Amino acid sequence: MRPENPKQDYLSEELLERAVEFHGHGGPFMVVGLRMGLAALRELEARGWFDISCRVELAWRPPDSCIIDGIQCSTGCTMGKHNIEVTEKGGVAAEFTKGSRSTRIVFKDDVLEKMRRAAVAEEDMPALVRELMTADPKDLFEVH
Repeated sequence: MRPENPKQDYLSEELLERAVEFHGHGGPFMVVGLRMGLAALRELEARGWFDISCRVELAWRPPDSCIIDGIQCSTGCTMGKHNIEVTEKGGVAAEFTKGSRSTRIVFKDDVLEKMRRAAVAEEDMPALVRELMTADPKDLFEVH
């Protein structure tokens, strides 16, 4: 049985809560993945789950790999359906495809390095997550 309605293409508290339940915590890298997937749904006018696929390029280890869970939650692309694949590379990027159209979303290196360097204390994590949730996508990503 396939969902009748499309995936929501905007970030909400409800989506964040579902992603936290799936991922196990609300870390900043997971939020980046949520935002990447939502941007792709809008760019490609995709419904999600079955009409979109994704190829993610990143370091295949936490915290970078937490981005994958965010993408799975926001787009419905899953390892089980084989419509998401991961390639070990430096940086963070994802190419999303719907039919003959595709978009490449690259997480800006300066923001990625800042997040990697930040020794974020547990009590400071909610502030960083809020910052990532509300940041202008142009400050986080390059879309091609």
